[in-house]
Amino acid sequence: MQGNGASSEQAKGQRVLARNLAVLPAFSLFTYPFACVPVLYFFMRDRGIDKSEFAALQSIYYIGMAVFELPTGWFTDRFGRKLSLVLGPLLLALGFFRIFRAHVFGEFAVGELMFAMGHATLSGPPSALLFESLLGVGRETEYLRQESRMSGWRGLGTAIAFLAGGVAGHLFGLSAAVLLTSVLCAFAFLAALFVHEPVQSSPLARNAGHAVARRLVAVFRKREVAWLLSYFVLLFVLMRYGFHTLQPWLERSKTEGPLFIGAVTFVFAIVAYPFTRKAYLLGNWLGEVIALLTLPVLVSCALLGMSLGTSLGLLPFFLLLQIPFGVHWPIVHSYANHRIPSRDRALSLSALSFGGRIGFAACFPLVFHTGSKVEHDYLAVAAVSIALCLVLAYLRPRGESPATVRTASER
Repeated sequence: MQGNGASSEQAKGQRVLARNLAVLPAFSLFTYPFACVPVLYFFMRDRGIDKSEFAALQSIYYIGMAVFELPTGWFTDRFGRKLSLVLGPLLLALGFFRIFRAHVFGEFAVGELMFAMGHATLSGPPSALLFESLLGVGRETEYLRQESRMSGWRGLGTAIAFLAGGVAGHLFGLSAAVLLTSVLCAFAFLAALFVHEPVQSSPLARNAGHAVARRLVAVFRKREVAWLLSYFVLLFVLMRYGFHTLQPWLERSKTEGPLFIGAVTFVFAIVAYPFTRKAYLLGNWLGEVIALLTLPVLVSCALLGMSLGTSLGLLPFFLLLQIPFGVHWPIVHSYANHRIPSRDRALSLSALSFGGRIGFAACFPLVFHTGSKVEHDYLAVAAVSIALCLVLAYLRPRGESPATVRTASER
């Protein structure tokens, strides 16, 4: 009887995995279809938001995400992965619609907070759902390859959305790009309805609501995971700094046309696409730790190039920035998922995102304000980041087993 029960659970796990591997590409395609992002800075400027207020709104968004990260991670571990995949896109759609209707700073701030809550809700669940779908049938070693595939779909959807936002902004005005983003987010909601909860997640609800602080301490006291948190804060701050300063850099180059900016960001995202799909090869070739350390170095090199001026001839340096953007998700999440137990998976992944967003919210207003010149700031940020990369390389985990930290239910 016990053998029949195990066989039945294995068969159920196979069906769940097959369904999720079929549905998750569609969900990934519309996870972050942020068509307005390439022109959001200019949209806000047209609505009366100055440069310092824009920086403040970005800090509000990142602080909001940090505030929502742990509660939404707890919610996911307590009530399952699918519900978060359904709710996240709805919150994103509502947030962008509020931004579309906004005309004063306070209204924009409300939209950014709604956007932050939706984004925070999706920080860990897609990765947790994919990993546990594989874990339920003993195929977790395929995670990095499968996550690279899903990240490729995610990047492709973002790239197409960027181009669509530029076209919409050119033809119908910048506000059309924001409204389009709200509509596109709803497609991820529809895809999430067809996702199945992994068998591996079924016992979580009984225990996940207790001793959240102790659970996090137990996970992050492990040297490998603590190092990953420090690393991710640096990488996230660097990538987001480069991302949020591209538009002001282009503004200084007198290239504010939405079609041009949408096309440029589309090209950047498409350049990242093949690297994203093959991220598992990079991780397997260099090893997880060396692959991770390579990413902030590439971002620093991109910033050094952009510090030379605001000529459009320097735009190729931003191509370097796209490689870390494209490959960091699967490599970081593979490193984390193989070291975090299922009960704590979404909460711990949310904690990583929490650290990165708190770091960015604290740093961005310090290096981006009304009187600053973006190209001058790039040099200082790159110099500091290279020094921190050397520190992280020295402190990197050595000689530790990459074996998964598992609870009894995972064995």
